[in-house]
Amino acid sequence: MNENPITSIGEEEFDKLTFESSTPVMVMFGAERCHVCKELLPIVEEIASDYASKMKVYWVDVDAYKDLFKRFRLRGIPQLLIFDGGEVKERLGGLHSKEEIVEVIERTIA
Repeated sequence: MNENPITSIGEEEFDKLTFESSTPVMVMFGAERCHVCKELLPIVEEIASDYASKMKVYWVDVDAYKDLFKRFRLRGIPQLLIFDGGEVKERLGGLHSKEEIVEVIERTIA
């Protein structure tokens, strides 16, 4: 994941970058081994570029950070979590179209 609008994060900085963020944040939980994650990633990268001025977008590798996966009681990957105002506002699991994700973002961060 080089030269893309999504920053990889881990447990050390997770709370600071999500719950303590003054701007909305979307986190994609996934893994390199996940085929659906690989399908969703370009869509999320596009959204991250489109929303660069309104929202931050991060990636969490669930194989490297299993505790974060468990902490949010995620049942599978990929999962998109949208944080705003210090809390999880939305969860989207599985593969979604750009339009579906944008609709949720607009509804959530409006």
